[in-house]
Amino acid sequence: MMTMQFCECGGLLVPDRQSDGKVQMRCPACGKTINSDSNSKAFEITQKIPHSEQEKTVIIEKPHGIETMPTTNVNCEKCSNTEAVYWQLQTRSADEASTTFYRCKRCGHTWRDYG
Repeated sequence: MMTMQFCECGGLLVPDRQSDGKVQMRCPACGKTINSDSNSKAFEITQKIPHSEQEKTVIIEKPHGIETMPTTNVNCEKCSNTEAVYWQLQTRSADEASTTFYRCKRCGHTWRDYG
């Protein structure tokens, strides 16, 4: 089991694979590197890929089985109907509330509530 290691400056040391395949521990705060005594296979180095908001947001054009989706009483801003189907998606970070999407059962207008 690996334990977290910290730099003298207080930063968390992260594995940094070198071109020769060896792994050094590097401090992102101050840049200091320390040779690792652990096996390089013990580390998994990943890269976070940035996504645009459009890539993160799922838009449902025509939900399948709209008859089986849950319904609620909410006013449609387009036709003033009071019945809509709804679904929830996690569109922001995990520590924030889900986004609720509504679709009017009469006119099909879709909107969201960030709750």
